[in-house]
Amino acid sequence: MEQKKTVNGKEYTLLRLLGKGKGGFSYLAEREGAQAVLKQIHHEPCDYYTFGNKIEAERRDYGRLRGAGIRIPGMLAIDTETECILKEYIEGPTVFDLVRENIPAEAYLPQVREMAAQAQAAGLNIDYFPTNFVVRDGLIWYVDYECNDYMDEWNFENWGIRYWSRTPEFEAYLKEHGTDARITIREERITAEEYICFLKRTDLGSQYPLERFAERIAKLVNTVSISLAARNTEGLLVGVLFGLTDYAYWLYVTDLGVDRNYERQGIGRRLLKRAHELAGGEKDIAVYLIANENAVPFYEKCGMKKADEVMKYNHVEWTEFTVE
Repeated sequence: MEQKKTVNGKEYTLLRLLGKGKGGFSYLAEREGAQAVLKQIHHEPCDYYTFGNKIEAERRDYGRLRGAGIRIPGMLAIDTETECILKEYIEGPTVFDLVRENIPAEAYLPQVREMAAQAQAAGLNIDYFPTNFVVRDGLIWYVDYECNDYMDEWNFENWGIRYWSRTPEFEAYLKEHGTDARITIREERITAEEYICFLKRTDLGSQYPLERFAERIAKLVNTVSISLAARNTEGLLVGVLFGLTDYAYWLYVTDLGVDRNYERQGIGRRLLKRAHELAGGEKDIAVYLIANENAVPFYEKCGMKKADEVMKYNHVEWTEFTVE
């Protein structure tokens, strides 16, 4: 992936790919500590959609959506020469992420229906596919600028709602595209060198004692019962889970971390779910772990509770270690 892009003479660092749509690639970009979404228009053919001038269509549709009162991110800049658009970054999971992880999206149906009514009143349809809606602080945002003249067959009730729960249409989409085309999770023995490099991009390094660090990491990656790796489309390691299990009663998660640039995309939740399945499933297997104080809210969202019955025998001299 190209690491830098220029919009109207200002250079932005591309942190990660957010997604690819019919009209372009969207990246999380940063300049001087501020984050934004940079959309690079592409001209790949689409067999079910006809485009005109894409960059002008984005500008026009942004105005139409704002006029209709649809909650959308603000347009920060548009560069017609490089065909790049810069817009406000709305941080949070997509409705697609929630549905994929079996988190009910019913609470957001009144909001999307309100958007649909606003769009129809303005003579428009928006793209109701759930990847286009991000949840932040209980509100959904339509993060694409695409809209079209209203037609009944493409409104929310006749088309979009088919993908807002685990319907046959949603399952068929997952089967065709994978659970996430950008991130793949699989059982894999990673090398100690790659794991140590990964630790530099997480907060996990501080949990390891300094003594014989490299030697003990090598032993860890080679002997742990469950080893899961999450990788992006370029093969970069962006998430790791290590676990110990008897495959009969319990699973102890020793390590669970996600690259800082890939946080809040559901990767940790997917890793935890996959490890639970590999150990034997939630009907048979109890999951245990020691959580960093800052991570407790994440594990509580995963349905875990604090326990106080754990016994400990620890004579290890624990010197907090941060990977340099």
